[in-house]
Amino acid sequence: MNASVSRRETRGVRGFFKALHETFTGGSNNLIYVSKRFIILPLGDDNHKNEEAIKHLQREHGRHFLVWNLSDPDTRKFETKDLEDQVLDVTNFPDYVPTLQFTFETCNEIRYWLKQDPLNVAVVVYEESSNKHEPKLDPVRMMIASESRVAYLVSAYLAYSGETKSTQDGLDMFASLRELEVQSLIACPSQLLYYRYIDDIREGGFSNTEPLILDCIFVHTIPLLGSSSVCRPVLEITCNNKPIKLDERYTDIRNPKHPVFNSQDEIMVFEALGCAMWGDVVITCYHHTGGGVVKEEAKKIDQREGKPRRLPDRIPIFRICFHVGFLQSGGQMQRLKKQDLDYACDSSKISRDLSVDLIFNKATEEGKKKVDGMQDGGAGLEDFIFPSDYSGLSGISQKHVVEPRNEYRYLLSQYVKYVKKDARDSVMVWSLQRCNNRLDDAIDMLEHIPTLQDELVKIEDRLYIMGFPWKHGRRPANKGMSNATNTLRDEMSGKFLVWNLSGEDKFDYADFDNQVLSCEFQGIIPGIAYIIKLCHTMRYWRSVDERHSVVILVNEIEDGASLRSMALSGKARAALIYACFAALDDFLEDFRMFGSTTGNRRKNKSVIDCLQDYSKIRPTDVDEMLSTPSILRLVNEFDVTLKSGLQQTGAMVLVRVVIRTGEDQGVRQGANSHSPARIPIFGEDSETGMIGCRPILEVCSEGQLVYSSLNDGQVPRFLGKEEEEVMVFQLRGKEGTAGVMLLGDVTITCYHVEKSSDTSAFPGLGDDWSQDTVYKEVIFRYCGHTGFFPSSCLQLSKKDLDIIPANLLPPGKFVPDDIAVDMMFSPQSTEEGGYHCEIGLLSKPETCLEDLGALHDVLADDKKIEELE
Repeated sequence: MNASVSRRETRGVRGFFKALHETFTGGSNNLIYVSKRFIILPLGDDNHKNEEAIKHLQREHGRHFLVWNLSDPDTRKFETKDLEDQVLDVTNFPDYVPTLQFTFETCNEIRYWLKQDPLNVAVVVYEESSNKHEPKLDPVRMMIASESRVAYLVSAYLAYSGETKSTQDGLDMFASLRELEVQSLIACPSQLLYYRYIDDIREGGFSNTEPLILDCIFVHTIPLLGSSSVCRPVLEITCNNKPIKLDERYTDIRNPKHPVFNSQDEIMVFEALGCAMWGDVVITCYHHTGGGVVKEEAKKIDQREGKPRRLPDRIPIFRICFHVGFLQSGGQMQRLKKQDLDYACDSSKISRDLSVDLIFNKATEEGKKKVDGMQDGGAGLEDFIFPSDYSGLSGISQKHVVEPRNEYRYLLSQYVKYVKKDARDSVMVWSLQRCNNRLDDAIDMLEHIPTLQDELVKIEDRLYIMGFPWKHGRRPANKGMSNATNTLRDEMSGKFLVWNLSGEDKFDYADFDNQVLSCEFQGIIPGIAYIIKLCHTMRYWRSVDERHSVVILVNEIEDGASLRSMALSGKARAALIYACFAALDDFLEDFRMFGSTTGNRRKNKSVIDCLQDYSKIRPTDVDEMLSTPSILRLVNEFDVTLKSGLQQTGAMVLVRVVIRTGEDQGVRQGANSHSPARIPIFGEDSETGMIGCRPILEVCSEGQLVYSSLNDGQVPRFLGKEEEEVMVFQLRGKEGTAGVMLLGDVTITCYHVEKSSDTSAFPGLGDDWSQDTVYKEVIFRYCGHTGFFPSSCLQLSKKDLDIIPANLLPPGKFVPDDIAVDMMFSPQSTEEGGYHCEIGLLSKPETCLEDLGALHDVLADDKKIEELE
């Protein structure tokens, strides 16, 4: 991680977030708005500012805030009653580098709280050190400064939630808000490693999912610390915060076999360790200064009598923190040099030649049984990384300071039975905690509390929605998944079929008896024809047998990279497909009853009507969905298709795309114009230092890439804001013909491109600009159907374009408000075959069967087919 930040970037970041902070607080208290809904509150010695911050929370957010208290509950600088007891005491906040499990569990709790209500805000409270010279890493208490640990946690959440691209961006943001240097927040090499882990997990998950056996540790060169001429090493190893039992010769200097080393020795060896480990591991090696039992007793007496602390009897030589999931699988040696070791890296008394070798062996089946959490074959190993709503609710409930009264729990359970509402005990406990044991309020909350997203939710008769978080082809491992699959197998055995709307994210479907259709969406947003095909397969499946049920499965993971590419989330996919299914079903019901859609006796439901109905059962922010122009356009065009069909069915030939501002009118302004920059600002040219963008254009038709300006063989030109350039793309087909033929659902995307920082994976490409050598960032996107395109020119303004929200763009990057896009078409030539697009609102059974077979995850055995024939 690069901890340095340029002066210009620092000023921009600080200015942006300082303005945000002052907008919400007026700068009069300690509250710091990292975003509109994520707040940090460092409590210092100024009680007035602390009180003003609490009053601000109550005044501005009412009962919509929840506090994560990272300070010691016994010494906290506030009363929980002042915050209406809406406080979570995070008593397990690590003194050193927070483990991955703690980090992701905390992030998931915040995620779950914020998704319950768009007005909810999360507040992270910690105690600000009164000692401005507090060391980042305290070798006596073996602690990392609280500011540094909180910075890590905040950075992890920002990357986890997609508000920043990486933990580095989140760290820059935190440092700017706290007016600190980034480097001052990096306490040790292990902490830097864990910053990288967060990014690596979100991008690729664990590289190793098997436990390992730590067999030996070799320490090269003997460290001599203090006034001693020898080294008495003491070894400590913890795995997932639990100490691993080691041979006493390595842990107790009184043991006759305890090794002692001097400057004549070349290596320290800790052999035959046999430590079975998985998860977060901490290895610490101390030098014991001696003194034995007498010194230990003297320290106890001093503590009882309140005397000053004696010099420590153990001086840290090095500490190593890592996660086994990022090592290789099987036997290996990992060598760490002095700069990679905590404590040693900053010690002038330790030779720069110091290095540590960790020797691992593959764990046997017997060894795996010794590892905590591995007894079930690894089930649940990544639950804390891709967590369920249930785990988020459980985490919040366990930390909440309010203890629910047993008599109220009983009364709530009786109420739930009476009104026949499905509510877990954990949900009832949470409602009492949230309402501070006010029974009437808890009952009201139960009526409106959102359904846990990781449940099997019934939307209508024989149609269910099921959402779980998973990634990298690994099975979702959480209680909600187990409950849902048990229900499917036990209550609907052989009578259910699962439509996986995240078909590109597949995993082992054995839990569903492999009765899964993998629906791979063609492009970022599904097209009209594909949606109608899916809807027909669902209707056909239910019509075959009155006991058949449709189950829609979506990936609920909230991926920051997907947010920045404006991909449709799993939650939005489920809502969209169901709404289109319900609208089509309603339309076809009329058609079946009346034989025609003309003169209907009632108004058909629109897709938006169905979305609103869906959101009442499975909470979904419909307004947020429809704020994306392409989704709103799709919804409207779907309704028009049902009512009157496509406006035109012929293919279109896209010849030219002009990107300009409203003032340009398609013509470049004069050189002496002093109007503001009218092109998107996304980067800086490394050669000229100009601010601007390097645009390329890509066009997809029916999910297939049919044009990319990267394939023209020319280097994409950088356009600076000083040039006030109009961007023009002349499109050519594969044969060099003018224009590109489009038919059906179309996606047109303009990217800003930069050379990838890692081109080592593409040797021989040199300075070539291609799909393999560039990093792409979306400037805008347009999705539509050719059946609704005009015949000659499509003129678009910013409100018609999908543009990344400003809060997901780093400060300084923006798209002008008056940006305009002109798309010029030419008539389809007769040589192109007169292609036409038609959408079948009525489907034949044999067509539905073919589509079901094509989508089904199980491949048919050719020999069995012959036998059936």
